[in-house]
Amino acid sequence: MRMRTLSTAVAAIGLALVAGCGSSADVVSDASGSSQETSSSSQGSGDGSDSTTTLTAANFAEVVAGAQTDAQSTHMTMSMDIAGQSIDAEADLTTDADPAKTAMRMSMDMGGQAVEMLMVDGAIYTQAPGMPEGKWMKIDLDEAAGAAGGSFAQLRESIDPAQSIKNLKDSLKDLKDTGETATIDGVEAKRYDAVVDTSKLADLPAAAGAQLPDEITYQYWVGPDNLPRKIVLEGLGTPMEMTFSKWGEKVEVTAPSPDSVIDGSSMLGG
Repeated sequence: MRMRTLSTAVAAIGLALVAGCGSSADVVSDASGSSQETSSSSQGSGDGSDSTTTLTAANFAEVVAGAQTDAQSTHMTMSMDIAGQSIDAEADLTTDADPAKTAMRMSMDMGGQAVEMLMVDGAIYTQAPGMPEGKWMKIDLDEAAGAAGGSFAQLRESIDPAQSIKNLKDSLKDLKDTGETATIDGVEAKRYDAVVDTSKLADLPAAAGAQLPDEITYQYWVGPDNLPRKIVLEGLGTPMEMTFSKWGEKVEVTAPSPDSVIDGSSMLGG
């Protein structure tokens, strides 16, 4: 698969995560340093039995992000369309206050082409069509260069909980409780329409920012435990839907064996 296509998808996923995720985790490495793991917490049950917080534009970012901080990890599915190309993804992820310690395992179907991605120990590993069988391409996020390298690095930064909270808190213009509810992941979730001022979204690439309208509206479906269960974005020509489940369940991401890794950092260009 061409690197340009892959980096475009990664950048889009990163943007979605900026809007949708603000969690943090207690991430630990095993003796070899090649895996990161988080354990379940009581918040992860998602039964919604202990929350009475009224969500408003003033507290939405901090309350929802705080619930995710307690949960520590989640399973995510995503579907979106970019320039007529459908992208479906499924991921388990956990984050840390230090973006270098974030971890993710993702499978993507990009227009019928399968891509596997791991993010662990400050690097991204991918398997994509056209690569040697059984091999993973490694991108060291501290060494990646060029525009494509920046897209990979942006994916890591977008899961930084501090930046995610700041982005949403600073850019949220209005929050509307629609009164609409739906059962998602076994939880009765309430729909909130969050209006975001795109001029206040931090760290967007200039090209991406120039293509956005002045404001966009996300549908946040939030359970009574303040955890998001679904996020929907429509009307930008790139419809996107993300769902979240398995909050707080154990997640472990392990780097591939060294003999299966190809260094791809130099392929990104300067």
